[in-house]
Amino acid sequence: MMAHKNSLFRRAALAIAVCAATVLTGTACGAPGAATDNEDWPTIAFLVPMDRNHEYGRNYVSSLRKAAEEHHVNAFVMNSNYDASVQASQMKIAIAKKVDGIVIWPALYGAEQPMLIQAQRAGIPVDISNSQPPEDLDTSLYHAFTGPNDQRIGELQGKELAKLLGGKGTYVYIGGTPGNAAAINRQIGLEREMANYPDIKLLGSQPGNFDKNQAQTAASSLISRFGNQIDALVTPDDIMASGAAQALDAAGMAGQVKLLGHNYAPVARSLLENGSMATTLFQSPCWDSTHALTTMMDVLAGKDVPPVSYMPLPVVTKDNLDEFTPNGCLPEGYSEPATN
Repeated sequence: MMAHKNSLFRRAALAIAVCAATVLTGTACGAPGAATDNEDWPTIAFLVPMDRNHEYGRNYVSSLRKAAEEHHVNAFVMNSNYDASVQASQMKIAIAKKVDGIVIWPALYGAEQPMLIQAQRAGIPVDISNSQPPEDLDTSLYHAFTGPNDQRIGELQGKELAKLLGGKGTYVYIGGTPGNAAAINRQIGLEREMANYPDIKLLGSQPGNFDKNQAQTAASSLISRFGNQIDALVTPDDIMASGAAQALDAAGMAGQVKLLGHNYAPVARSLLENGSMATTLFQSPCWDSTHALTTMMDVLAGKDVPPVSYMPLPVVTKDNLDEFTPNGCLPEGYSEPATN
């Protein structure tokens, strides 16, 4: 009886600690933090950076919970709202809970190492999801990375931009949050690809911080500055693209300026249908979270896992948008064309 009371006390203490961490992120206590908590199942902690207002993140977590139930895994999810200090505290909570494995989607590029060291000292295996770590990070600190190749995203956007402009023209760029891994690497990939097209010039860029309203403001500023000189607008996220589309529409430039996004969020489908957006890339949150889960399951089972597993990144246009479900899973049996 006393042991049962102690167990209940430990659970209550953990709930309070998780609540304290999630309050800092604006996430309701008890919402995404609680695991399914079947005592016969292994528990994997997922440290994700966004709050529940993040569309891709919501779909990542909902797909994760479905997959965890199917695979008989307790998914213990904590959100940090892109605050690296909060995520560091959540790592300590996961270690204190003595989870079987940890999957971390880093809140800040390059901030992973201290957390990985802590988990390794505690004997808990870690995988990294979604945001690829820096190349100089000690790979012995984690087992695998699963997710998109963010530099490849930038390269593919560059290839599509070059096609749309016929190899000659101008563009402006609205980037993500400075310091964020995806924002950094997608821009690197785009710049590397555009070096192959000297007749396509970058007029200017501003951050949109992965936010629709901020992207709209950034686009309005760039439009005010460069006006009809702009042939295309590129942004590494469809939510930002939707804000940019509103700015272009307000300036009477909708459809005239080629708009390129990424993710294939629901809003992108509408933009593609009405001609406001030229192209986007499909990044599946379903693939993202499910592969993070199953890869960690393989690690826990003692299986060899690939150190890197990249998701396919289909190009979506008005002509093929019905082949893909926004924010959904890839079509069964889909394989990325070798030419990409």
